[in-house]
Amino acid sequence: MSAVDFAAWATPNLILTLGPKRYAVKPPSVEASAQLLAVAVRAEINLGLVPGPMPDALQEILDTVGASEPALGPVYDQMVADGVDPETLDRFSYYATFYWAKGAEYAGRIAELLWGQGSNQEGESAAPKD
Repeated sequence: MSAVDFAAWATPNLILTLGPKRYAVKPPSVEASAQLLAVAVRAEINLGLVPGPMPDALQEILDTVGASEPALGPVYDQMVADGVDPETLDRFSYYATFYWAKGAEYAGRIAELLWGQGSNQEGESAAPKD
């Protein structure tokens, strides 16, 4: 019986950097993936990218999220411990949510729309708070 090493085919970590800090966010688990997709739909509704209201089935999944952070997983707690400010944490969360749900290109477009050069003159996030 031979073993097959799937390391080359596995989903790679999402690497996020902030100054000298480097955070490796693992792909979400099966349970976290369902939560993450529900969070992504809620974010798209809140941002006005898709029409609401939130479907009942997805709201039921959202109700299981609690204080967890399905897009960042344990890296969220690491960022809190490192003193990352709440606004930046929120931005990391939005980016990671869309990255895992729809890919790097979509996440980048949303980030540029929300926080890019022309998004807000005061430098504050245009993203609504969940």
